[in-house]
Amino acid sequence: MIVRSGRGGRPWFVAKPWFFVAAVVAVLGFWFLTFSAAPAAAESGSLTPEQESLAGRIDGQLIAPCCYTQTVSVHDSQKAEEIKMQVRLLIAQGMGEGEIVDSFVAQYGEEILAAPRASGFNWLAYLLPALVVLVAMGGVAVLLVRWRDGRDEPVLVRVPSRDDAGSGPDPLRRRLEDELAHYDP
Repeated sequence: MIVRSGRGGRPWFVAKPWFFVAAVVAVLGFWFLTFSAAPAAAESGSLTPEQESLAGRIDGQLIAPCCYTQTVSVHDSQKAEEIKMQVRLLIAQGMGEGEIVDSFVAQYGEEILAAPRASGFNWLAYLLPALVVLVAMGGVAVLLVRWRDGRDEPVLVRVPSRDDAGSGPDPLRRRLEDELAHYDP
């Protein structure tokens, strides 16, 4: 829907170009301040290399809550950047890794964790793949043993020779010819 101005039916952004330019500058200014000030605020804390390493480790443990597809360390969204800054702020305040992760779990729930905690029903996420691999390896071992030990002895097959050709038809051939003779018109 285009809103028309009172001047000859032209769109408002053509009738008042200064208003359009001001709106574009305002939107770009807001965007610039939002996305350029955020990394600067995170860097102003000036973490030590050990603290920055801890922050990177925590970023790898958390899933970006905007879409829950990637960890915060690799996800490129405003929400992921906010969480990175919040992690660095909490580290600068002296909180430990467990406390920071627990605070995010309290805020977003267990689904923010990249890997489930090894407690309760979540143990299956760690045990089940190992059990599947062990069962598969056992099955392959059993199949290999059966295949190797289950080889049959060679079967001797009697091949008719020229001497047998003159002795006449064998009993099965005679029976077949007799039964087929019943069906001939």
